[in-house]
Amino acid sequence: MMRRNGGATSPCGSGILRYGYTIRGIKECVRFVDSDGTSKENLSQKIYADLRLRLIVGDLAPDDTLSIRTLAEDFDVSAMPVREALKRLEFEKALSGSAKRAYRVPVILPEAASNLFFVRATLEGAAAALAVDHLTPGDLKRLSGYSDAMDAAWEDGDARSFLLNNFKFHSLIYRSSCNPDLSELAETLYARSGPWLGKAIRELADKADWANEHQVILSAIEARDGARVRKLIEEDVNWGTAFFRRM
Repeated sequence: MMRRNGGATSPCGSGILRYGYTIRGIKECVRFVDSDGTSKENLSQKIYADLRLRLIVGDLAPDDTLSIRTLAEDFDVSAMPVREALKRLEFEKALSGSAKRAYRVPVILPEAASNLFFVRATLEGAAAALAVDHLTPGDLKRLSGYSDAMDAAWEDGDARSFLLNNFKFHSLIYRSSCNPDLSELAETLYARSGPWLGKAIRELADKADWANEHQVILSAIEARDGARVRKLIEEDVNWGTAFFRRM
């Protein structure tokens, strides 16, 4: 599956399939349909993608509990695909498991949260430097649209829209690195740090602290300046590093 970019096709588009959703349809999940159309893997993947996105945009906050029974009712499925999705997120350290029927978003010390953002910044910076040569004019147009949406969300005080479009912006860049292992690691760190970024923006930081500055990154991408793009992406993600280090 390749992204369509106004006539140009990104050579890294096929890597998107590994994550379970696409940039243009954020909750459009990869399908692994059996002959009867009811693949358990498909159901588990859909639930995994939905929950991972909730973590990334901070819909799930630190110490939130996820009940297998409740989620099964919400998704109108049996417990098995829910349990498989939760176990996968537990394996990625985005959730902590329970001997009973509930999972929880981990509660960690501010220093540990700061460390997550630092590692994510390092990975995303490396991916962004690689992506500069692969991002197409169509990609740049979409990035500009996400940045504009962040500006509108900031003006409206809409933290969720801000966080969602921030994720779309960052993920389009690192998924264009043509290094799927690097971008997958970056996104795993995004899911682990997402509840803390959401908490910071929704509850802890002043509105002025999370104003959008992505147009500077766009300008560096348009100039094909890989070193500057890397530095700017690292600085952007390291906002979380510095914020939680001060706590």
